[in-house]
Amino acid sequence: MLTKKKQRKFLAKKNKEWQTYLQAYNDSRDPEALHQLRLALKKLHAVARFSKACCGGQALKDFQHGLQDMFKQAGIIRDAGNHLQLLEHFHTIPTTYVHQQAQLQAVAIAEFTGQVKAFRRRGIRAAKRLLSHVQPVTIDCIRDWYAKQLISTGILLTASGDDLHEARKQIKDLLYILKLLPSEATAQLRLDADYLDQLQEAIGQWHDAVVIAAIWADRDLEGSPAMALECREKEAAVQRLAENFYLRVHLPRISSPG
Repeated sequence: MLTKKKQRKFLAKKNKEWQTYLQAYNDSRDPEALHQLRLALKKLHAVARFSKACCGGQALKDFQHGLQDMFKQAGIIRDAGNHLQLLEHFHTIPTTYVHQQAQLQAVAIAEFTGQVKAFRRRGIRAAKRLLSHVQPVTIDCIRDWYAKQLISTGILLTASGDDLHEARKQIKDLLYILKLLPSEATAQLRLDADYLDQLQEAIGQWHDAVVIAAIWADRDLEGSPAMALECREKEAAVQRLAENFYLRVHLPRISSPG
């Protein structure tokens, strides 16, 4: 059984984290604070999805209404900075593009910081509602949720594009929830968390390469062939890891002595 107490403790911790990092980013514009803010929100979203599936209620709706906009706006800022870093891997970036991305990021930062008070107010309200909707979750429901998520993820891993990116999101949710579960549940699930982490990391690297190649697709630049090659190599790495997913994601059963 995943108790109300354990879930509420986790939610309270993550709620405190996002508020701390929101203030830190507003004060410093530190990209790491923005990253940690988004990470705390991702974990809250994972719990909201899990709670909705196992207990019903309004948990997911609460997140969407109170916290999702902050998460998306923070992502716009992050993307503008990440694109420049990823492009530098292939060639020197034209000054005009650097200025363009810097301007986009500056506008996104101004919009985000201008809404910090509203983000905090709506987020705190949503956080309180999330806490109020927590219900204990049985081992049977935990097993059923993971079984459905693994089947869905396995199907998504056979595709590419947005489906592959969605598979990564689901894998990360599986890992976030796994850390919250009681030992009895994790023992029954027998999931190989290291394998799942390697897989989501490989998909993330592939996705970064694809995004940059798409941005640069209409520009005849020296690094374009290298980008295309890297996309193919990253996708091949994902396919190798994803092969026999359902078998590889489970750890071997431990035989009882005697």
